[in-house]
Amino acid sequence: MFVSNMSGTLMKISENPDTRYEFEIWFDYTKRAINLIREGAMVAVQNFATNSTETHMSVLEIASILPMHYALGHDISGYPGFVVEAAHNAALDWEQETESTEDTTKIRCIAIPTNLELKLSNNQDNFQADENLPMIGSRVELLNNKYTQRAINLGIDHNTENILTVGQLARDPEVNIWLRIEDLMKVHFGVFGFTGAGKSNFLSTLISRILNESREHVKIVFFDLMSEYTALLIDKLVQLPNSMIVNLGENTVPQSLLDYFNNPDNNRLIRATNEFTRSTLFPKGLKRRENDFRLPIQQLIEEHKIRIWRDADQTIGQFVEGIENEILRGNMGTSAATVRQLVQDLKDNYRTQHFNSTNWQQIQQRLAQAEGQQLSNTAASNLRELRQKLQAEYNRPRITIPSAVRITIPEIINILNDSNSRSLIIVQSHDPNLLRHFSWMLGNFTYEQRRTTGQITPLVSFIFDEADEFIPQGARDTYAESSDIAMTLARRGRKFGLGIGIATQRVIYLNTNIMAQPHTYFVSKLPRQSDRQRISEAFGVSEDIFRQTFKFKKGDWLLVSYDATGLDAIPIPIHVENADERIGRFLDEVNRS
Repeated sequence: MFVSNMSGTLMKISENPDTRYEFEIWFDYTKRAINLIREGAMVAVQNFATNSTETHMSVLEIASILPMHYALGHDISGYPGFVVEAAHNAALDWEQETESTEDTTKIRCIAIPTNLELKLSNNQDNFQADENLPMIGSRVELLNNKYTQRAINLGIDHNTENILTVGQLARDPEVNIWLRIEDLMKVHFGVFGFTGAGKSNFLSTLISRILNESREHVKIVFFDLMSEYTALLIDKLVQLPNSMIVNLGENTVPQSLLDYFNNPDNNRLIRATNEFTRSTLFPKGLKRRENDFRLPIQQLIEEHKIRIWRDADQTIGQFVEGIENEILRGNMGTSAATVRQLVQDLKDNYRTQHFNSTNWQQIQQRLAQAEGQQLSNTAASNLRELRQKLQAEYNRPRITIPSAVRITIPEIINILNDSNSRSLIIVQSHDPNLLRHFSWMLGNFTYEQRRTTGQITPLVSFIFDEADEFIPQGARDTYAESSDIAMTLARRGRKFGLGIGIATQRVIYLNTNIMAQPHTYFVSKLPRQSDRQRISEAFGVSEDIFRQTFKFKKGDWLLVSYDATGLDAIPIPIHVENADERIGRFLDEVNRS
């Protein structure tokens, strides 16, 4: 239950507006102790609910530690020679290995409540809701691995619930951290870390584990602004039958790929594979293995898992719906009803039709009828813009793309609604505006389809990487579209099995209304106080708690969740597998076979 010969003393309790209470604990210093007592460690201390038959011990989490030598104290002012000599003498005390023999060296810990207590009675023990305050001066015990894992994952049934092992406790690789997959996806999550923190690497690992470990079929839609997740999720793209890369427009892929699709042969396949590989963004750790990616990328090409979507593949109704906000803007006065009715008729009558000479003639006649009425200047201007956009869309030259590699939004929605398989869909584009617009269309059509039919499964998570480019404050134009669908999914999507994930380096730029929606956060180094403060305000966690992230190494994250973890709203420092290692193993296997 407790680590032997590792006890401390509760020295102080103070109120804290974010965590209710803050506790100061002193442990005797030894090298063994300083290596065992780390951020995230669980300790237990007797509380006032203890009676003659039961022992009640409040469970606390260590949030920060600092070895202190009280011969030096906190003040090193004074005659330099004396201070340096005192420091040299103090250094000898740090050499104590397993037994503390000096009263001058202590390990000062700040701990926060977990709202759990360990109840001991009749040779039985169980965790339950905390009933009282710890006793100042009481002995503090360090929980061992088994009991730490029980406390952190309390209430999660590994045998019956749909969970994943997201990683291990940062201080102890033997303690696994579990997450409820449904709560993670439906009630949304956020990943926040500055440049170099390993945000993309972590997302790769998280998505891989969701797809691998979920007992139910789940769907991931990833809006990849930087086109870097082809490499980071190449294994899932190859292994999952209903997974693909959706490229928005033929300009997003090399011309050699189009040449191969239109006239397949081995030479064109090799050229397309080489050019697609060269155009892929590789993480630093995998750049040296670029050649090893050619075989799995060739497999994606041959299996038609690299798809192309373009505006031309929209129906007329979908195209009109996509530009509706632009056509209905401004004060059109009494003419508003005429324009709105025209737009609605075009959406309803041509929702399943693509442009051809016959329906284009019909549309022109309908436009002429509306334009022939008495219209306000704004309404007339909006109708001219509608005609111009429709004309440009009808006249736009179209490169032939074989049906086997074309993809439409209805086809993607069918994949997302298919409960018989799990899928990963990575969406990328050469044009950020088109990617934002597409995210709005896909998210909106998926939401409306589920809303009108009442479908709630399978679970789908729409993940926005570089989220400040999708949901910024004061969004306009295509930014407003992606912000709109993110807000819709964040506020109402969970009812229909739809959730969002947001990941960014700069939290301060995010729309605050959407920022407050995720119930699970993963936080790494955020050097700017403004970013830390925004997360602190959104989640109600003290900014002091996030300071421990400054000491994080690659792969370390602070996990906080209201729903998905066993400890509600208690920060847990975790360590997550390096995605490069997983991808490396996959490349080794593919290139050996």
